[in-house]
Amino acid sequence: MRASILVISALAMIGCSPAASGGADSGQIVTSDAGSGATVPTGNFGTSEGANLRPVTLTACDGSDFHFYGDEEGYSDAEFTVFGIAAGWCNPCRAEASMMQQALVNQYGSRGVRVVVSIIQNNEYAAPDPAFCQGWVTQYGLTAPANVTIDPTGLTQPYFPAGSLPANMIVDSHGVIRHHEVGVTSNLETVTARLDQLLAGQP
Repeated sequence: MRASILVISALAMIGCSPAASGGADSGQIVTSDAGSGATVPTGNFGTSEGANLRPVTLTACDGSDFHFYGDEEGYSDAEFTVFGIAAGWCNPCRAEASMMQQALVNQYGSRGVRVVVSIIQNNEYAAPDPAFCQGWVTQYGLTAPANVTIDPTGLTQPYFPAGSLPANMIVDSHGVIRHHEVGVTSNLETVTARLDQLLAGQP
């Protein structure tokens, strides 16, 4: 593992890597049958703010499929989703995980915010398995509406440009990426500040 210092929104953020890339394509979003005004995007996919998050199926800790936009996974009930990408070997990722329950789940879970964490590798840089996923949940005390998943095939790699981890996005109920950052800040302050703005109706 190597560490790098990234400046995002004029704040120092600490991250670690290997590598990834991203892109975008055109299309539209359509209303789903999910309820709560949720929509599932069908195009305009990309990795930057303002683009739509491509539908992705990850693996839950019990080995079942986890569909980011699936009703059973809570998407239709969430006004916003904090989508974090981490790796077991990444110390900044672990530091962030230790803050998520208090800073995100406890503070925002009752305000229509869910948390989805995707782990791309275990401590040995290998593909994580459901047991590693469950160990992450247990170690960091994450409870609903937090959803810990694994991404053994690297579907989420386009979302951490320059290979930096952890990566965090805030995705709204239309599938639009409203915030995207790499690295971790003290008490997840950049994520919570943006959540406060969005929940207050600010663009």
